[in-house]
Amino acid sequence: MFEGLSLDQAPPLSVVMRFFLTLPTFGLFLSLLMIFAPHDVLTLSHPLSLASIHLLFLGVISMGMIGALFQMQSVLGGKPIPNPHGNSLIIHTLFTLGTLSLVCAFAFGISELFIIAGVFLGSAVVYFAQILLPLLFGTITHDTLKGMRLAVIAFALTATLGIVMATSYANGTFGDYHALIRTTHYSLGLIGWIAILIVHVAFQVVEMFYVTTPYSDWCKHNVGRILVGALVLKVLWLFLNLPFPWLTDMIAVSLLFGFVVTTMKRLQMRKRRVSDVSIWFWKGGVALLGLALMSYSGYLFSDYTPLETVSLIAFALFALSIILGMMGKIVPFLVWFHLSSSGFMDTPIMSNIIPQKRLKITFWLFSATAISALLAPFYANILILCGLTSTAMFALLLFNLITAKRLYHHTLEHGTKFTFQS
Repeated sequence: MFEGLSLDQAPPLSVVMRFFLTLPTFGLFLSLLMIFAPHDVLTLSHPLSLASIHLLFLGVISMGMIGALFQMQSVLGGKPIPNPHGNSLIIHTLFTLGTLSLVCAFAFGISELFIIAGVFLGSAVVYFAQILLPLLFGTITHDTLKGMRLAVIAFALTATLGIVMATSYANGTFGDYHALIRTTHYSLGLIGWIAILIVHVAFQVVEMFYVTTPYSDWCKHNVGRILVGALVLKVLWLFLNLPFPWLTDMIAVSLLFGFVVTTMKRLQMRKRRVSDVSIWFWKGGVALLGLALMSYSGYLFSDYTPLETVSLIAFALFALSIILGMMGKIVPFLVWFHLSSSGFMDTPIMSNIIPQKRLKITFWLFSATAISALLAPFYANILILCGLTSTAMFALLLFNLITAKRLYHHTLEHGTKFTFQS
């Protein structure tokens, strides 16, 4: 199953866990906003809506993706990240403080916090990119690593535009190009950072974990290039004010819908038929991406605003579903791997580190959260229910992660190692 992976290059468990443990904490903050201010959260121009969007896409989704990249780059690329303890601590601290500053700036209208957020987030992303990108250039032949390279570049560009907009919010002045910069910022973040990364991770993970038919070489080699091309065309189209701007969007929509159909087919026809909760998250996530694409297409041709909101919510849920599914796989494996490679006889099996029963409950809580969130643009008060179910979901996720980490440290301190007598 793990052929071609450099597991010996995996960073220490604490490097990944600091990001993963922060994710549900931000998720709980987001849940509180949904419970106590549902109408404001659903009004896309409202400060609390902007705070919620950045809590979700920075504090939850990007936090999980950065943590996963620390693991995946080392294992897939075979090139360990230098000083993983120190570098991950710096990035995590800057990113956490930046996210908190930005959310508070929107929520409380404190202009100085926009500057502080820009400094912290900009420093975090630049530092992260300058560590990771050199490892992703050179003699890279793995398609997933190439996709990671594109995603990190898009992340850096997204952050740059975010800093430009944060300066505008701090000064209270918005130039003629503010709306264009905002649209470019969203496009780079959603498609360039999130979609490109998840699609290229799927090329590795879906085939490896679920023993499916491989994606075609054409798909692996060209999806990232075409999505980048569509993004470049979109930006040019916007700034040149050309007619029919939806044409560039439909390129990305068509390609991603092809990914949805292809991936669903592979998951359905997988050779590894063992019951696995993570595949529920993958199937649910891919289906949510399909819903996001259809909703956005409907919005482009009808200008019906609730469809735009549904498309954004569905896309966020797509990313969250994949992240939850991956964490349910990655964390038990990492705990088991680090303990067994250290020679502990009483290393717990993966199914005992985070029991399947708790993973199933997490999935059903996610499903309830997703359904209520998707109905909320039409019935705003349902977002309160979404906040309640997501509170339970993120609390359980945090409990799962803490118990897995405690089990790891308990085995390190009290476990018995193999001894070899000569």
